[in-house]
Amino acid sequence: MELELHSDLIYKNNLDTDKFARMLNDPSQCYKFYWLEAIVNLITITDEDLTFDQIINEMIWEAWHSVTRYHLHLGPTIRGKSENFLEHAIGIVDKDPLLKQPASKNDVMEAIARNDSELRLDKNSLTIYVPYRLLSSFLDDVSGSDRVWDSQKRLIAYFEMINKKTPLLYTIIDGKGLQKKVHVNEYWKQLIYDNYPVITSWIQLKKIRFLQDRNPGVPGIIYKLSPENETTRKLSNARDLWKSAVNIGHLSVHDIYSGRELDIQHFDLDHFVPWSYVANDELWNLIPMEKRLNSSKNNKLPDWDEYFRRMAECQYRLYEVIFSHGEVRTRFEKCRRDNLNAIWATERLYIEGNSREQFTNILEHNMKPLYDSAYLQGYGLWKLPEQLVL
Repeated sequence: MELELHSDLIYKNNLDTDKFARMLNDPSQCYKFYWLEAIVNLITITDEDLTFDQIINEMIWEAWHSVTRYHLHLGPTIRGKSENFLEHAIGIVDKDPLLKQPASKNDVMEAIARNDSELRLDKNSLTIYVPYRLLSSFLDDVSGSDRVWDSQKRLIAYFEMINKKTPLLYTIIDGKGLQKKVHVNEYWKQLIYDNYPVITSWIQLKKIRFLQDRNPGVPGIIYKLSPENETTRKLSNARDLWKSAVNIGHLSVHDIYSGRELDIQHFDLDHFVPWSYVANDELWNLIPMEKRLNSSKNNKLPDWDEYFRRMAECQYRLYEVIFSHGEVRTRFEKCRRDNLNAIWATERLYIEGNSREQFTNILEHNMKPLYDSAYLQGYGLWKLPEQLVL
């Protein structure tokens, strides 16, 4: 995506939009995306200069759900541990025992304030280079290895000098530590207002590409930058299919975890591998479940060895009813748009004539790598509460 900005201010005030568009090129870490995004968002709600502390707090919130809900890594890992300051800071806040779940932005900001001393090291580390390096595309005469980067005071003075010739996006008002301030140029601010949807979409695209490279094999990165929106779930046709299998096909459905027979009028559809990892509502990953157990399972993985065979058996019995009852088959066809998009499922799993063994093997062959990948990404194992065991 090329960044195309539209505003008369470009011509009136010598704003170099080409250099602005190069600000996010070739990052080794995610910090530039979140720093710029935080500034763009904050200037829409305040006219005041922004402290480094304000910007980093906004960065923590912007990355919050990607890390805590979807277990994405924001940068490279060393010896299996995150070496990313932003990700580490989020981990500190997430451990706050007073933090409500699910956490609102206000909840997170309050937790940040409570853990100020513990966060100080990560925050200070973020301010060493990020606020300055983001402006490097505006500095034609400074290379990446120039010694000027080693002195924040010299950089601030240099920015002031450059700013007199070509307006920078922002300058830095020298202060102490996290109380240093960013002053966004008024003309750049107006250009951002004029092009806000374009600029935010551009930042998101750059961020998605970066995160996909750092989280290879993880599906649906685009859906994992913000809180999960329950209205995007597409389960109505799948629910109708299971209901018709019971009411028309006389299928008896039991919760695969508790063993109890389900009331088909009062059940949840559970994603065996959590939605927050797969980011889809594929029929082969959906299984009827008791509502109270679904709340307990939440965002975790069931034990594969204990529950996969039960899940596969339940899926196979649904499969048998689909191909033996015309009306149930009609309901199944309605699932194709929203719940059947994996080619292996449409061309190999949900075709007439599979034996129980064939169906189970196809399902296991395609689901096990997905399950293992989710586990490696940090999704924990769920245990059935002892009081609910039959």
